[in-house]
Amino acid sequence: VGRAAGRGPVLEMQLAMFKEFTDSLLDREGEPRVYKNQIEGKDYMEVTNVMVNVFSEKNVLSVAAEVLRDANLEGLADELGESAAAPPPAEKEFVDKYRAELAKKLTDTNPLLDLLCSKKVLNDNSYAEIKALPTDNQRMSKLLFGSYVKSAPTCSILFNYLKDEQPFLVEELLES
Repeated sequence: VGRAAGRGPVLEMQLAMFKEFTDSLLDREGEPRVYKNQIEGKDYMEVTNVMVNVFSEKNVLSVAAEVLRDANLEGLADELGESAAAPPPAEKEFVDKYRAELAKKLTDTNPLLDLLCSKKVLNDNSYAEIKALPTDNQRMSKLLFGSYVKSAPTCSILFNYLKDEQPFLVEELLES
């Protein structure tokens, strides 16, 4: 009970910082812009995906750092600046390099789609749209070549799923 009670203030602080961030994101001047209807009611992963789609993967970190500073969250902006200087994660490189092979070789898409929906990478509409496609190959192509699995966090989710559920496929691709 003591540990659970201690998490309340931390969670409240995180939610307050997220609200400051999203308010600052909406107040950001200049183009391109993020609009309220794009992020209203969304969690951090969904907001991240919106930002990647709006600002591009190349620019999203610098925009996020700018927004964090505007929200008086300089410490987080500095941390983000340090991570932006680091090379892209290996997970993203893996997904980018083997995207076509993954689309061909992944056969059971249901567990992956369920995971991506639970992690808020896919919303209910996108989930239903992809699930409605007749073959696993079509579902994977839509998932991997659409806008769903582009950012480093979403690539990391996919890579970790593959590592846990399809380790031989990961090994085969890395050895090719």
